[in-house]
Amino acid sequence: KTWSVPRDVIMNPVLAIAAVATAPSPQHVLTVVIDDLGYDDLGFRNNGQILTPNFNQLHAYGVDLARYYVQPSCSPTRAAILTGRKPLHTGINFWLPNIAAGLALNEVTLADVLNKRNFTSHAVGKWHLGFHKTAYTPTFRGFSSFYGYYEGSEDYFSHETSGGFDFHDEPRMFCGPGCTQRPWHLQGQYSTNLFAARAVDIVNEHSLDTNLFMYLAFQGVHFPRQAPQNYVEPYTTTISDPHRRTFAGMIAALDEGLGNVTAALKARGMFDSTLIIVTTDNGGPTTECSTTGQSNWPFRGSKCSLWEGGTRGTAFVYWAGLPPSVRGGTFYGLAHAADLLPTIVIAVGGRLWPNETRPLDGVSLWTSLISNNTSPRTSVYYGISQSHEGPAVRDADGFKLIASGSGGGKGAWSPQQLPNASSSCKVNDTYNQLSLIEGGAGKSLVGADSEGLLLYYLPSDASERSPLDPAKNADVVARLQELIESYDKTKVPQVTGDPACPTFTPLDSKEGKWIGPWCDGV
Repeated sequence: KTWSVPRDVIMNPVLAIAAVATAPSPQHVLTVVIDDLGYDDLGFRNNGQILTPNFNQLHAYGVDLARYYVQPSCSPTRAAILTGRKPLHTGINFWLPNIAAGLALNEVTLADVLNKRNFTSHAVGKWHLGFHKTAYTPTFRGFSSFYGYYEGSEDYFSHETSGGFDFHDEPRMFCGPGCTQRPWHLQGQYSTNLFAARAVDIVNEHSLDTNLFMYLAFQGVHFPRQAPQNYVEPYTTTISDPHRRTFAGMIAALDEGLGNVTAALKARGMFDSTLIIVTTDNGGPTTECSTTGQSNWPFRGSKCSLWEGGTRGTAFVYWAGLPPSVRGGTFYGLAHAADLLPTIVIAVGGRLWPNETRPLDGVSLWTSLISNNTSPRTSVYYGISQSHEGPAVRDADGFKLIASGSGGGKGAWSPQQLPNASSSCKVNDTYNQLSLIEGGAGKSLVGADSEGLLLYYLPSDASERSPLDPAKNADVVARLQELIESYDKTKVPQVTGDPACPTFTPLDSKEGKWIGPWCDGV
């Protein structure tokens, strides 16, 4: 059954709440996080250079989020997805190294919220939100099971990183010492396949007495550049660049895994009632921050930067019950990863109660998405880059201000990816110096003004090639600076390591060294 919401209902907040409360809703939620996905990396973006039939199918009948933003690196975005709060309030502004810190224990996660609404929550794949103490690990943060790794990256086959084995099978909630298992026997098996297989098992074993929430955070396509050869071989004649070719194999494995999960949902009769959200955690690392072969075309910059290439992410929403008027369409309103928590809660027919979570930065997009109406989000605060450039902000009109002389990194542009393309992310100096807005007419790039401000108008300059003169747009600059100041008033310090904890070191076992909590009891 499909439905639509009359415009007079959307424009009337009271009627809109009533419509959401009485309309059909998804019963289950699958959130798929692809690590380090570039904007031009799935088949529906690159004209099939990389074949992604399963992603394409969902995207074709879902809603594309054209102005969806993430943070410049992984941990900040993951914290935003799971808490509905931005880095300036979680204190996680950068990816977390091996320090005695993580997502604060007083943060309420999406799993916590959904569990109160008759959901059973499972986490599969990458965590990267702290593990120095057991209390910071997934099954102590609302998840009934966890199958994956704690750190930010590792070898796809050996599952080793930082001198130890980082793979944990935790079959129940509050699974700490004496419960957590380390599946050493899985060394040699590709993580994308393992995570997809576990996701299928979770679907198959799920009791329909409760609703299912699965947070499926794939390792792919983060560095290292690894894929089984059978996924790479189909691109031997179509992608000549070896890096992009292996990367294509990594994407192909993800697509197969997604297809296996959706097939399992269909076999259980759950697919039509499942809300599926696909998102990256940051822009693709095209020139820095562990490059793998990504492309962020048509945007400028890389992961770890404040340029659009580092922060404007691929994302879409699918549900079989989407109204026909929006199915297969594009939502052009502003959206941010922090919006996912409240959007999901409203989508499944719930509401957030006062003080149920910590103060949210996210807003629910659900009513706007299903009616293709104006986004309730009026601005995006980018925060700061991995190397402390910024802060930056954009408004709903499309004006973007970077309060520093650069957005970070090399600030290069990825060439467009097409079938039979001969290169991947190699920087073309001539291409980088031309303005696409003027058809490559040879206009030189302009730097920041004397105060270190960069102002862009994204609707006509999404590639950030032609900064506006701040002096000629003083009113816009003043308004955006006030917006930055309003955000900064409530920011908290970046999390730092607990000084009471010893320095990180892998733990010993009879099987070998492994990665796990090293500060319990301190």
